[in-house]
This record gives sequence, structure tokens and C-alpha cells, in this order.
Amino acid sequence: MKTLLYVDGLTVSFDGFVALRNLNLLVEPGERIRLLIGPNGAGKTTLFDALTGQVTPVSGRVLFQDHVNLLGLTEHAIANRGVIRKFQTPSVFPDHTVFENMVLSSGHKRFLATVTARAASLETDRIAEVLEQVGLRAHAALPAGTLSHGQKQWLEIAMLLVQSPTLLLLDEPVAGMTRAEKDRTVALLDAIVEQSTCTIMLIEHDMQFVRQIAGRGHQVTVLHEGAVLSEGSIDRVQADERVIEAYLGRGKVTAEA
Repeated sequence: MKTLLYVDGLTVSFDGFVALRNLNLLVEPGERIRLLIGPNGAGKTTLFDALTGQVTPVSGRVLFQDHVNLLGLTEHAIANRGVIRKFQTPSVFPDHTVFENMVLSSGHKRFLATVTARAASLETDRIAEVLEQVGLRAHAALPAGTLSHGQKQWLEIAMLLVQSPTLLLLDEPVAGMTRAEKDRTVALLDAIVEQSTCTIMLIEHDMQFVRQIAGRGHQVTVLHEGAVLSEGSIDRVQADERVIEAYLGRGKVTAEA
């Protein structure tokens, strides 16, 4: 069985500051969600930057599906291979409808004017399917700018899902959401795992949200000072003395246990 993602000895330095330090990470193809947690400055976002071609590492390898070294490829080439990223702030076209945002994201910028009626129908069906998946099908005709913050986050996730990613990178997907929106996002991720074949890797600081996701059997990787500090189930990493000292803090673990 192929390895989905193999990060080997990855080091990234910015003017002498080492953001990633000989980092090693393995994601198997059957894994559906991997959570990345750790204090600010631990290297989480820098790892995503390296995986998507936005920074050039000093050394290391990033093998995708066993044989493709992502390092040295352009951002566009990496996306074409199925590694697609969502940033913290939703990036939608506010003056276009939800449906039009989906069309633009799928790469068919002249979609309505250039494809045949049959192809248009197939594309429309796929967009409707993904919008249903994230709970936005009823909002398809609304301008994206009228959506709530949480709905914009879900729309951007839908805009990535319609591209059929193999590895979907989500950077703090529930930042700024209400508790109800966060709970809805948990259900959304459950639906993605159930209805698609992509693997999700996500960065998050909200530990309640992390516990909700990880409690479904998903692995957690804790980064600290640019390297992997601990890895495993949420119970295992929460009990790790190194994680408690570096990130969670004893009082917080006790209060939220």
C-alpha cells in the first residue's frame, strides 16, 4: 500500500530562524483526518506552506503518494496533483452567488458560455452535491457576501471539495465561528470523511473542537519548536508530560478533562 504523505527531515529557515527543524511526518492512505496542534510558532502553518510550495525548505523531502517529491514544484503543479489548501480567512467572491463561486473554483471560468449542455448538467450536479454536503444548497442563488462567517468558511471548503482533492489542508477552519457553527463544522467534516475519499489535515487551536474530531478515532500530531513533539490519540497526547509543559498547561488540562 502506498504512503499518502511522507515528510522526511524537513527543515525551513527564515534569516537564521529555524521554523521547521528536521521534521518527520507520515500519513497513511487510509487515514481520513490528521489534526495538527501546538503553540504559536510551533511550525504548523510553515509546514502547510512547505507542502504547497509557498516556501523553499533548506533540506528534506516531501513524498506524496510514495513517489512524487513536492519540493521544487510550483504551487499550481502541487494543486494539480491533488494537494489543496484552505487558509485561515475565507477567500470567496462576495459579489458573486454561492453557485458562481463554486463554478469559478472548479476552474471553468467561462463555464456557462463554453461547455456543452450535457457537461454543464454534469458540473451543476456535482456542485449541487457538494453544496448539499456542506449545508449551503439552499443558499446557491445568494451573493456570497451575505453569508455568515461560518457559512463563508463552509463555502470555501466546498470550493475546494469540488476540485476533488486527494489531500485537503485546512488552516484553523473554525477560527471566528460561534459554538453552534463549530459543532456544524464537526458534522460537515464527518460527512466529508463518509462521502469522499480525500484525506484532511487540519490545524486548530480550539481544543474542544480538536477533542470532538479526534474523539472519532483520528490521530493528533503535536508540533513544538519546528519538530514533532508527540503523536497518537487525543488521550495519549493530552497525557504526555512534554505536551502539558509545552502547550496545554497543567491547569488547562485539569479544567477541561
